[in-house]
Amino acid sequence: MPILDVHNLSKIYEGKVSIHALNHIRFAVEKGEFVGIMGPSGSGKTTLLNVIATIDEPTSGEVRINGRDPKSLGRKDKALFRRKELGFVFQHFNLLDTLTVEENIVLPLTLAGVSVKEMEHRLIEVSDRLGISTLLHKRTYEISGGQIQRVAIARAMIHRPALILADEPTGSLDSKTANEVMNLLVEVNEAEGATVLMVTHDAVAASFCHRVIFIKDGRFHSEMYRGTSRAAFFQNIIDMLSLLGGAGHDLPAVRL
Repeated sequence: MPILDVHNLSKIYEGKVSIHALNHIRFAVEKGEFVGIMGPSGSGKTTLLNVIATIDEPTSGEVRINGRDPKSLGRKDKALFRRKELGFVFQHFNLLDTLTVEENIVLPLTLAGVSVKEMEHRLIEVSDRLGISTLLHKRTYEISGGQIQRVAIARAMIHRPALILADEPTGSLDSKTANEVMNLLVEVNEAEGATVLMVTHDAVAASFCHRVIFIKDGRFHSEMYRGTSRAAFFQNIIDMLSLLGGAGHDLPAVRL
């Protein structure tokens, strides 16, 4: 059974003119996969992520995470489901600057009522893996963008979710730091067996994935597997984005 099964998903925003943000999208993600979602601006990438994240409701179709459809849950159960099954890494970090790095990381465990002993054990484990052990007592405004994104990844994985959802995780980082963050996500994916679904417009970031799904005008367009060469995969992604009519700013100027 796939970790994520998106079945015939549609999202229509009603208004003077109805907008079909998603149009009968279907795909599945297996446990341990690292999958990218790409497409031109306005193709429905963020809407798709928001529906999977249970932040937004689909108009029709369903999303099954670990075999369950969160749409069928009440508000309280849905919040619990989101907290237990999903980890989030955002472009703008969404960390609380009133808390220390340590408090930010363990927040999902605090909300879940995990024991202090278990919390400390997991904190040591995750902060060692991500190389942020020396930052735990700092505030988020005292550390760099790359360090902040490491903290966000630590928070996303500390409760061992079924699925980590990353929304433009390298969007506000320079290319060197972005590479570091992508390597970390790969490590989390490979070493922890974490399943990662990442929305990105950056072909370099996407080239770290096992597979990239392209969407256009809210529809599934095509998908592409990496194979053995990341450089070739990167070039194929660039070619596909050109074919899809991605705006110039969607294409990074760098080459691998």
